[in-house]
Amino acid sequence: MRTESDGQGARFTVRSTVEDDWPLVRQTRIENATDNPISYGATLATTLGMTEDDWRMRARRGTAIDAMSVAAVHDDTGRWIRMMSAQEQDGPILTGVWVTPEFRGRVHGVADALFAEVLAWVPGRGDRLTLWVDEGPAGLPARRFYARHGFTPTGRRRAIGFAPGDSIEMAMPVPGGWEPSGIDR
Repeated sequence: MRTESDGQGARFTVRSTVEDDWPLVRQTRIENATDNPISYGATLATTLGMTEDDWRMRARRGTAIDAMSVAAVHDDTGRWIRMMSAQEQDGPILTGVWVTPEFRGRVHGVADALFAEVLAWVPGRGDRLTLWVDEGPAGLPARRFYARHGFTPTGRRRAIGFAPGDSIEMAMPVPGGWEPSGIDR
């Protein structure tokens, strides 16, 4: 657990999720599916139809061996302002990335703080970290964030499925023993 400032005076704590967080994981993912279902990978209707067991499994990723999940929690309000997850699927893959709209942007540093946790988890799990992101205009801010952190398009694409358009795969190399540099840990 680590407390950081968002550059605007607000402080937040980064911590791993645990099974008992399932109602907060659910609430955050409902906000995500409402704000941008493509970034979550499911419609709001699908998200609302998920069971408590589904949410408990997602919350447990924070304590899993083959997955990880972290949340940024606003110190003053206790509100979850961001989540980020990763899993092993033929190598590490970044999943479940979302930030509450009022905390988006580099000035807040929330995404960077959570991404540092993902990068600390990745070594020894494969030679590259991958992700899928919307290739449309709504995915541009995410693609810029990923490019800033060393991700490049792989040329692979897939249909979003429940909405028009495609997602593109991006990847960054992760040499064995690699540790993030330039990130205050």
